[in-house]
Amino acid sequence: MFYLSLLFQISLCLGELEIIETKESSETFTTHMGEPNIIYWIPQAEDAILIPFQQNSFCQIRQQTVQTETQQFTIIQQDDFKDYEFEKDTPLNFREFIGMVHVNDGMLAITSDAVAYLIKFNYDNVLQKQGFTMYGNAKDFAGVTWKANLQTVLESIEAKEELPQLVYSKQNNWAFVIYSDSAQFFSVSQMEENIKNMYVNYVQNWVKREERGLTKVIDGYLFSAVGRAGMDIYEIKENDVYYRQTITFRDFNLKNEQLELKDFAIVKAKVGQYQIYLLDAKQGLIVAYMFINKEGFQFEIAVDIESQKGGIAVDTKNGKNVFVAYQVNGIHFYVEYLVNFNEKSYSIITKKESNYRILDVDATDEFAIISGVNHHQIVFNNGYEFIAPHQDKIMFTQIGMRDFQFFQYTYEEDELKKAAKDDYQYDDFFFGVTATNAFLTQFRFVPARVVCFADHNAQGSLKQYYTLQYNQSFTENNNVSPNKIIRTTKNFTVQIVTTYLFAQQWRLIRILLILLGIIILISIGIIIYQFRKFRIQELTLENEIDQERKKQVDDSGFKLNDSSVIMKVQKVE
Repeated sequence: MFYLSLLFQISLCLGELEIIETKESSETFTTHMGEPNIIYWIPQAEDAILIPFQQNSFCQIRQQTVQTETQQFTIIQQDDFKDYEFEKDTPLNFREFIGMVHVNDGMLAITSDAVAYLIKFNYDNVLQKQGFTMYGNAKDFAGVTWKANLQTVLESIEAKEELPQLVYSKQNNWAFVIYSDSAQFFSVSQMEENIKNMYVNYVQNWVKREERGLTKVIDGYLFSAVGRAGMDIYEIKENDVYYRQTITFRDFNLKNEQLELKDFAIVKAKVGQYQIYLLDAKQGLIVAYMFINKEGFQFEIAVDIESQKGGIAVDTKNGKNVFVAYQVNGIHFYVEYLVNFNEKSYSIITKKESNYRILDVDATDEFAIISGVNHHQIVFNNGYEFIAPHQDKIMFTQIGMRDFQFFQYTYEEDELKKAAKDDYQYDDFFFGVTATNAFLTQFRFVPARVVCFADHNAQGSLKQYYTLQYNQSFTENNNVSPNKIIRTTKNFTVQIVTTYLFAQQWRLIRILLILLGIIILISIGIIIYQFRKFRIQELTLENEIDQERKKQVDDSGFKLNDSSVIMKVQKVE
């Protein structure tokens, strides 16, 4: 009953939380002694609790979770260091991956010394389907098709001593290599065609900056976070790239003119209108509209959010659930904001401290990954941690993960999208690089469920009674309400059955009996078929014999057989 009292106290404290009660009909479930069994799945539950009415209960609740499975293979071998293809005096001559981007049916990865690797998926090892082109080792999920040393074409010594950043433009199929003082781009198609000479172009009017953070391409525009300078915007037009403007606080009609930008996210609302999420070092999260038209760029604050210093990273996929990571006085924590653009309001539904260093945040429609160095946490949207404080963290480990991306269905020509459209509901895997390896992680959502197990030493009655309660979000006009939840209550009985065989064994026996019955029916069918076949042959033979008898007649009309022989008797005088 602790859960009910806690929820009651919270509702009193918050004042605005409304719980909509529903009730499902009671049921009775049967499970076997000594056999673990999932008796009830709850896919709609965001959290659940099971209340037993007896001691030594043998049923318990399992919260929703995500299961992951990772494949990886080594790309950068020790042999790569025998013949140096780069300058030995650069401090970045340790050849390790530092970033990657998703390209059509694969990824493009870059090392510390600016060597770019084009990696293509082996689709049959990604989705266990056949019929796709194989690259590299057929046992790996991907293979390297081409690589290019870009350090030989760098213009400045500064760039040769700086880690490169890789950005991809699907619209042009270009890859950008970004530095603080310069930028270059090349065609990924030339890499895919395996031509001998790859042409590298330079952005002529690239603005030199003291610091440069996240850079990404959206609808033909290149956005680059440049720290205290704000955000630079470039337009990708025809065969070149042009500088357009730099965003500062002045563009948002805020008092401070300097924007110390750490990270950002942009979601397209409709043609020419975007929702932009800027993470400032001092101001915190800034949520605004961005309009792009013939007149240029206009910005408008959409939601006023309380200031929070120490921003690390921000991301959102649906534009509503916004995940932000902060670091204050050495303490790392993340916040999930629920933003409503129509009502110009927001609420904090999750705020939790992390016991590891947070490096990045990446969001899907269903959850976000809070990335660390080796350990990473999955946080579901609309977690409402004040309702489910008992939930355990969902963690997974990927040692030395340098960069990763979710598989994006926006790549319309990607063969993997065609193969996955019937089997995958959303971004069901992500892929990336460690220092020397490429990896692919597939994940599967497992909803909340009730699991029962009673061994032969179980005490008490073999019939037990339970009350199940679970919560889910309340949606109005396709918007999740931060002030309402739906709580469903269900009573059920679990009856333990003692048998010599478990349910799985009974299923196997039933399957074997069905197969045996099918074999017997087929055998009987074959016997009947052969009997009819032989009977037809017998009738045909009898008919042929009768016809031969009718043909054996002489000219006098007597039938020439044994019965037609007439003996002549002589008379004795």
